[in-house]
Amino acid sequence: MPDSNLATANRHPTGLKFFFWGEFAERCSYYGMRALLPLYLTTRLGFPDAKMNEWYYAFKMSCYFLPLLGGFLADRYFGKYWTIVGFSVPYVIGQLLIGIESEWTVMFALGLCAMGSGVIKPNISALLGQTYDQQRPGNERLRASAFLWFYFAVNFGSLLSLLVLPLIRNKFGYQKAFLVPAAFMALALLVFAVGKKYYAIETTGPAAPKSEEQRSEQRRILSRLFGVFGLMVFFWLVYEHNDVQWVLFAREHIDLKLPTWAPDWIGGEDKAGNPTGSVAPDQFQWLNAFYVLILIVFFQWFWKWADPTGKRFPQTTRILIGFLFTGSAPALLALALAGSGGAKVSMLWIIGAYFLLTIGEVLVYGTMLDLSYAYAPAQMKSFITACFLVTNTLGNLLNTQYGQYYFSGIGKGEELVQSLKWGARVATEKGTTVFRFYPEVFFSLDAIIAVVAAFAFFFVGRRFNRGNAPAQ
Repeated sequence: MPDSNLATANRHPTGLKFFFWGEFAERCSYYGMRALLPLYLTTRLGFPDAKMNEWYYAFKMSCYFLPLLGGFLADRYFGKYWTIVGFSVPYVIGQLLIGIESEWTVMFALGLCAMGSGVIKPNISALLGQTYDQQRPGNERLRASAFLWFYFAVNFGSLLSLLVLPLIRNKFGYQKAFLVPAAFMALALLVFAVGKKYYAIETTGPAAPKSEEQRSEQRRILSRLFGVFGLMVFFWLVYEHNDVQWVLFAREHIDLKLPTWAPDWIGGEDKAGNPTGSVAPDQFQWLNAFYVLILIVFFQWFWKWADPTGKRFPQTTRILIGFLFTGSAPALLALALAGSGGAKVSMLWIIGAYFLLTIGEVLVYGTMLDLSYAYAPAQMKSFITACFLVTNTLGNLLNTQYGQYYFSGIGKGEELVQSLKWGARVATEKGTTVFRFYPEVFFSLDAIIAVVAAFAFFFVGRRFNRGNAPAQ
């Protein structure tokens, strides 16, 4: 039963345990599968890098568009709990199917995973907030603490899977490695389902008709946030290259050989089972989640010390700084290649780039979630948050095309036509000739995009702050 007679108690409801461990397991599943996907598509299914890029970004795009569907189905028909449980089942099936090395099977499996992840995404956090509103009414500090633990579970799960799944793949192969995300998703479904009696009591059905005043407020909020959300698309455009183009960069340009003091199990094995003495190019992704956990703690302390009133570094200023850090990460990779003379560069370059990128992520993404919630009126908070998530969809939509302009060498079925100053012309297996930017040029363009977006955000943020106050 839900906790009772504890409306003003300063302790978390029992349901938080189920939210935490369920989200932890689901994120282990999602990020573990995603960590393996780019190299799986290119090495096992034989996709050219450009085709892999298109598939991968289309998958991520779907994961961040379908929250709109998830919110609609939950609010109108099924409720948050049954929507989460119902769409977790195809999610598990998709994770089980993805290891079958067939293009059509993998496409179907990714569709199931995108549907499950996307529909679940807005409902799990909304049900968490609703549980606190019902069981701890008025205790906003406790609810904020719960969301912090929830965010910790997200990054703890992603850290574990991004670190461990490539090691399992290196040792046992892709088929067995993909069973781990499937097992985690089944565990997530079990944990969440068992906790039902500790969650908020839900009511579903059509929303009450909006008054003209409410419709006017909705239009005002949307227009006020439109410029901010529009620039978030360019943040995602640059940020989302870290698990595709950065992996290809590591594959071609990073010296992946392990130092002599490192244990052999960190790296991969050849077909005979002998250690290769090198790490896989996708094994750097865990750094992002690791840095997030550290930076969450750091910024909690830093903002209290540097800006206790919140007036010195308002939300828009923090986001602006985040844009600049985001642009500095690809700039560092471009700098590494510019001074390499064609030789492979140290792992320290990409390790440093992930650190800069993660600072940008925490400042932009974390602050935007708070800004979206704070400035939306009570009846629109879920909708505004979903709109913010859609900016990730748009960034990935652009990357389905823009990402293909990254030149990572000649892949299967391709032929070099002409080497140019900024890139190369390549004949594809479709019989077309395309231009692609050399990595140092591509990453320089990423940095320019982020800096230009930051410049535009300076003016958009000033206009946003002028005369606006968070909605109550």
